[in-house]
Amino acid sequence: MGEFFEDRRQEPRFSTVGRYRLQISNGEIEGRILDLSLNGAQLEREDAASLKPGEKLGVSLEFEGHEPFAADVLVIRTDGVHLGVEFYDMTPEHFSALSDLIDSLTRAQHEIDKRTHA
Repeated sequence: MGEFFEDRRQEPRFSTVGRYRLQISNGEIEGRILDLSLNGAQLEREDAASLKPGEKLGVSLEFEGHEPFAADVLVIRTDGVHLGVEFYDMTPEHFSALSDLIDSLTRAQHEIDKRTHA
């Protein structure tokens, strides 16, 4: 499914509240999801594990009121507190769950935009 995630900058990012579990070689890192797009996410780190750009890891993401989903991600950047990841592979079912979540975030943002411009 890499073709869906070719240019991560083309998709809008949405601030959101969710939790993630990132599978690393010696266990898991857990934390908050700060923003999300069809291509990736910015994660807040609660663990001091050393991660480097270019690492490929598995992640599961959970959002209240939505189906959880899992993906393989590529670490794009890390600054000690934040971690930027790009989705590069997920099952069609999990991509559908991500797409449904993005659709609901898009609708919510449109409603906010309508109210602020009315």
